Amino acid sequence: MRSPLLRQLTRGLPRPARSFVTSARFKVNANTPTQPEIASKIDSVAESVKVNPSKQPDASNKHHATDKRIDLSLATVEAVKPASVSHRAYGLSIAAPGVPTISLNYTYLRDICKCPQCVDRYSKQRNIRTNDIPTDIRPRHIKWDGEHLEIQWATDIPGASPDHISRWHHSYLKKPTLDTHDLHDASNKPVTWDRKNMEEHQQWVSYEDYMTNDAKFAASMRNLQRTGLVFVKDIPDSREEVEKIATRIGPLRNTFYGMTWDVRTVPEARNVAYTNQFLGFHMDLMYMNEPPGYQFLHCLENSCDGGESLFADAFRAASKMRRQHPKEFRELTERKMGYEYVHEDQIYYNERPVFELDKSSKHFRHVNYSPPFQSAIPIRGKLRFQPLKEALDVFTQILESKEMTFDLKLNPGECVIFDNRRIVHARRHFNTSTGSRWLAGAYVDTDAVLSRFNVTSKKQPDAWRAADPLKHVPSVNKDKKTA
Repeated sequence: MRSPLLRQLTRGLPRPARSFVTSARFKVNANTPTQPEIASKIDSVAESVKVNPSKQPDASNKHHATDKRIDLSLATVEAVKPASVSHRAYGLSIAAPGVPTISLNYTYLRDICKCPQCVDRYSKQRNIRTNDIPTDIRPRHIKWDGEHLEIQWATDIPGASPDHISRWHHSYLKKPTLDTHDLHDASNKPVTWDRKNMEEHQQWVSYEDYMTNDAKFAASMRNLQRTGLVFVKDIPDSREEVEKIATRIGPLRNTFYGMTWDVRTVPEARNVAYTNQFLGFHMDLMYMNEPPGYQFLHCLENSCDGGESLFADAFRAASKMRRQHPKEFRELTERKMGYEYVHEDQIYYNERPVFELDKSSKHFRHVNYSPPFQSAIPIRGKLRFQPLKEALDVFTQILESKEMTFDLKLNPGECVIFDNRRIVHARRHFNTSTGSRWLAGAYVDTDAVLSRFNVTSKKQPDAWRAADPLKHVPSVNKDKKTA
């Protein structure tokens, strides 16, 4: 405890004025002291207070006390006109012709430095932590030429090189994250289609071009990204080709069906796909926590009568339902359906709404629809069965309409690739007494496919832009505002 004498002495010492910092911009008026006046007052206070050198803050402590005498006016600014910089106590704003004003905090700027000191040039992993940044982070020198911003720091992370400089292009400062799931980005939005659109504008690519021609591969990926459905033709007659086609995009997704699997008729089938029966519209593995993102089906044999494949864009059907039946649409965004796979050696179960919307953009992120694997309807509180049934009736009628359904019979040597979280698929009954039907299948997860889209768009930008179906088929995207 302090002695009475010490308390009396400390009461007589001048106390520094409290300062409060808000996110609002400072407004200068006649009563606001100038920087020289502030510096003079700080110096006069410093002269009246004796500091024991042995008690100076430890520079190795990342939480060391802020030096109140750091004057922002000591930071030098170099701006190439007509570019301009406005710096304040805790951040700066930059602007230039063609570059809208960007305002950022110094702590944030220091955190996103990607120089070799901060991010390993080989592993691309960070060498710093956000909490390593000093609370009094300030610039020593600011340079802005209208393209790049450079900052040399006066108070840097302990251990940083004295000559450390952070440097960014303005485009990175405007959008520092590459969110492959970002549905606000117009270039990522789906181009929805119906039967007429797909009959007139199917995207086919030869196996040779898909595997060896990067520009043609980029075009097929752009169409897959936009429409969710593309086809490969002229594939060699080999069961191993489905794996080659899939891994051209990303690693295979393993499930209890295996890394790859076969769709052919077997006795006492544990999945209706392994029979010759009609198989209605559905999506695969909805009972898993993370259903596969993209599916590949390579036709090896298809000499039977029947067995045509059917596809529909569930985003298109859901968009139409949103416009014409908003009440029923809302029901399918709020109520969850259960999906299950219950066998002796495997038991899977998950619940999800039929329509999953992006929380911020309200665009469709996923449609979850698989009646063959539907469980008992989950009961949460009062069971409102009739509104749910009516909503499902509306969606099913739209989805299964002739207007929405695109069908074709895959021939040997052809493969279909489609988005399993958007495109529903089905199969007509076929007669095994007149021939055979054999498809080889595989899955690739969404993250791997989105990564391939982004890498391909950067490596083949011209082919990526030229292949955009939105440029060639404006009518395809008439639902874009609601999709």
